[in-house]
Parts: sequence; structure tokens; C-alpha cells
Amino acid sequence: MTKILVPAATLCAFLATVAAPPAARADSKATWDKVSTGLALGLIGSASIAAFDKPDTQGQTQFLKTMGATLVITEALKALVHERRPDGSGRDSFPSGHAALAFAAASYFDIRYGSHNRALVPVFYGAAVLTAVGRVAADKHYFQDVAAGALLGYGMARFLTTSAPVAVYPTASGVGISYTSHF
Repeated sequence: MTKILVPAATLCAFLATVAAPPAARADSKATWDKVSTGLALGLIGSASIAAFDKPDTQGQTQFLKTMGATLVITEALKALVHERRPDGSGRDSFPSGHAALAFAAASYFDIRYGSHNRALVPVFYGAAVLTAVGRVAADKHYFQDVAAGALLGYGMARFLTTSAPVAVYPTASGVGISYTSHF
């Protein structure tokens, strides 16, 4: 549990630091672009720390497969669809890679470690939603681009990730052990 708190604390600190500027200057597309990129990277980093900060080979493999497949499918769709970005900066708007990777990371964390870290799951999904909102506010994507990216990332995590079967965590009176099985 302590090791899970490290990425959560990092993510919360990051959110507190960067989420304020867009609220204060919501008209700044450049700020939203930077914030949404930082949030997506923060989610990927936090989920990777959750996976690689413990001896969880299966979880590490699932993280790499989830993120890799999400990235490959996103880029393949961008190459096939050629949708122009709202700001005219390119023809790679659909689907949103930021939203896809953010939701893949949040969903991976939820599926793999969320049953033992319920308080962190809304933080991860909240950051993923803010990433998607930021891409639209930055004028980099249309709503359908971020919605498709979010569904793609969520779906890939659901398809490629299973929950951690055993977890050890601190409690008020000592240590708790949890076993999860799906059938």
C-alpha cells in the first residue's frame, strides 16, 4: 500500500500544481495543451510505478501490453482516418492519443490495483477526464475524437488486464491480506 501511495501522491501533487492555471485562464489553449499532455504523462507514469514498484511480473506485462496496444491501434486509426484537427495543425485528430493513453492507464490501475486502492481510482479517472477535456479546450480535438480515444483506452485495458490476485496492505490494527478470484 505504501508503494501505491507514491504514485498517488505524485499524481495529486501534479494535479494540484497544473490544474489551477486552466481554471484561472480557461481561454488559454496553449495552457490546456500543456496541462493535458502533463496529465496523460502523469497517469502513464503513475500506473507504471504501481506496476514496476513491486514484484508483479504479470501486472508489468499487462501494463506494457495495454499501453502498447492502445498506442499502436490509436496511431493506426489516425493514419487511416486523416481527420483534420480543429486548429488546422494536422490531419491526425481521430482518435485522441492523449485520451486513449490516459484512460488506458487509469483503467489499468483500476482493474489491476483498484480493488485494494479504492480511494485512488477516482483520482486516476478524474485526471483522465481532465486530459480529454483539455484536448478539446486546447482546440486539438473534437469531442468525438476524445470520446473514441477514451473508449479505446478503456477497452484495451479491460481486454488485456486482470486484477491482482493477492494484495497485502496496512490497516489500523496491523496488516490485511486480500485474495481476488474471478470465475
